[in-house]
Amino acid sequence: MASSRQRQRPMSISTVNLDVDDVMALHREEHIPSHNFGDQTPTEPNNTRSRRLLILFIVVFIIITLISLAGFIMAIYALVLSTSERASSISTTTTVGSASATTASPQCSSSPVTYFQYTTITPPQCLNYTLNTDATRNIGYTSSINNCDNTVPFSNTTSVWIRFQAPAGTLLASSPVPPNYCGTVVTGWYAGQYPSPVFTTATSIVCFYYATNTCSSCASISVTSCLNFYVYLLPQPPSCNYRYCTL
Repeated sequence: MASSRQRQRPMSISTVNLDVDDVMALHREEHIPSHNFGDQTPTEPNNTRSRRLLILFIVVFIIITLISLAGFIMAIYALVLSTSERASSISTTTTVGSASATTASPQCSSSPVTYFQYTTITPPQCLNYTLNTDATRNIGYTSSINNCDNTVPFSNTTSVWIRFQAPAGTLLASSPVPPNYCGTVVTGWYAGQYPSPVFTTATSIVCFYYATNTCSSCASISVTSCLNFYVYLLPQPPSCNYRYCTL
């Protein structure tokens, strides 16, 4: 029995030793650092993303700068073009008739020459004129013949542009008006041709009808077509009881 017990004791020690080794091995495994690459946070993709954002920002900045520069250049070009058009808007002149434009005094005729001057911009007289609404100058007025155009604005040292409006009428009469109409003795009517295209100015004469002569005397005037109305540059008539008649 003693020998049997002695034979079993080493086996018990061996078993204990094996268990201790297992524990030590397990302990060492717990201290081994983990190399799970799936849990490692990559740093290179973040750097790549930052570079991409920086490149995108630079590209957008360049595009915005180019667009702004192009807009600035186009604005300058438009301004230069507009200025050039204004500077080069030279009026064209057409003559209707055979008289010379350099005649010192107008030739009084019921069929006078008419000069047309055209411009592409709004003439200043279409924006700045004197309004006349005197009903006594209308061709239908016959109650008095004592009126004449020797007062302001006709008596101004420098002729002014006038626009006629109701109840006076809107146009200078364009055919002979018999004496003693439109409130005067000697009636003035426009013998030239009216300008048709907008912003066109016609220069011709007003004839004054006296006695039996439809153009006994005359005065040089200008007429400008302003969209839907006309303005007239009218000098003071030769004497009193001379008047511009309207309709």
